Amino acid sequence: MALPLTVVEDFAWPDFDRWQAFFTARDAFPARWDGLRVVPLPHSPEAEAYQQRKLLLFSEWLEMLAHRTTMLAHYARQGIQPRVVRQHAGPPCPACDPFNAREVGPDPAATPPFHPGCRCVLVAARAAPARRRSRPDERPRSRAG
Repeated sequence: MALPLTVVEDFAWPDFDRWQAFFTARDAFPARWDGLRVVPLPHSPEAEAYQQRKLLLFSEWLEMLAHRTTMLAHYARQGIQPRVVRQHAGPPCPACDPFNAREVGPDPAATPPFHPGCRCVLVAARAAPARRRSRPDERPRSRAG
């Protein structure tokens, strides 16, 4: 059984600060950022909840980054082109929306930013069905109407 984690003070996370500034400037935050839009005053009742929420987002983000690399490698081994799919149907994310439904290559740098709280996932892009070639001795089929 896991013991509850108590955060005594806020921790430095430069990527979080950068993304918080990005979303603040656009006044559009991803769904997973509930409770993280505004930094509360230190030692306030809101500060511990904020720090717990930020720590949870950090742990999810690290797991997601590791999973992305694993998934890209898996798709590359299988010869499958992955596509970015946004899981959340809410308002579009200003960072991710340009990538939604796009195919990506095996290079992690060419994928969406996968920011903290990102709800994008990589899925196998469906390959176009192979066209059946007709044989030279085969007559075209007529359609009954």
